[in-house]
Amino acid sequence: MIVVSGYHGFGNLGDEAILAVLCEDLASLGIPRADILVLSGDPGSTSKAYGVQSLERYALGKIWNAIGSAQLLVSGGGSLFQDVTSKRSIPYYLGIIEMAFRRGVPVALYGHGIGPISMRTYRKLVARAFLKSAGFTLRDAFSAQLLRSLKVPVPESAVAVDPVFQLETSDVPPEIRDVPTIGLNLRPYPGWKGQISTWAKVLQELLGAGWALRFIPIGPGDEELGVALQGKVPGLELGPRLELASFRQDLSELDMFISMRLHGVILGALSGTIPIALNYDPKIHAVCAQIGCRCVELVELKLVPRIAGDVVRNYAMNHTEQAAQLERLRQSAYRNREMLRQVLEG
Repeated sequence: MIVVSGYHGFGNLGDEAILAVLCEDLASLGIPRADILVLSGDPGSTSKAYGVQSLERYALGKIWNAIGSAQLLVSGGGSLFQDVTSKRSIPYYLGIIEMAFRRGVPVALYGHGIGPISMRTYRKLVARAFLKSAGFTLRDAFSAQLLRSLKVPVPESAVAVDPVFQLETSDVPPEIRDVPTIGLNLRPYPGWKGQISTWAKVLQELLGAGWALRFIPIGPGDEELGVALQGKVPGLELGPRLELASFRQDLSELDMFISMRLHGVILGALSGTIPIALNYDPKIHAVCAQIGCRCVELVELKLVPRIAGDVVRNYAMNHTEQAAQLERLRQSAYRNREMLRQVLEG
């Protein structure tokens, strides 16, 4: 049995996409889905969605017993090791890993993004987990740099990209539609209420330039921002939260996708639209560098309409260059699977 620990069962589309890819990776390595046990915030939904076993993520006694009989613990991927959104995240995930260490079960750290980590103690404990792991991969060079600063040797083969880049790209024509549409995704962030008026001006300018606008929630809390924006900009369509397949179909009908969430940027590109990222975290800047897409700082929101215009003027070229880059990123994403293969065979 393989035990999987990550931020699953909370309706966060990015983490669910990671789990979908991880299950495919394990299946390709000969692990039946029935032999995968996922720790989840909603075990019933997780089991139904992926055909796996699932345990409530805080049922620590049951988790201890399950890990004791496991072949491997896979931790990841995503931003599990950071203390910005929550001070409880790192202790929880390291606690699950420590169970595996104490039970003598190997640990694979899969597609992790590391940091920011402000607490010194957490930095030391995260470094220890990587040093003791049977294998690991990272999703960007920023994470590799942080680990190396903590005296963790990071071979180049361990610097991969986010596992979600393994998903197939959508075959969408590289041309603007007759009624061009921009999708928008925002997540809760400090000070967002104070920027609502600025956002309203940006969206009104886009509407005035002939764009249709659709707000697309991806994770918990996004809808609140969408409702607040729609109150200021009635022309903004508010879409529902969707499962991965429906979400990708929705994205493929857009000409551009402005997203604050990392997996919104990735899935936007994979779905055939051109993403523009809103930078609030080093991981966003890192993924923009990988894809080659534009990135806007939150203090420079007034630049969004101009950047959207730049993208339109070079749309076919941007689309072609993005498709070529996504193929390179897909090949790099397979490093995550290769790490699992080596650990399972070792």
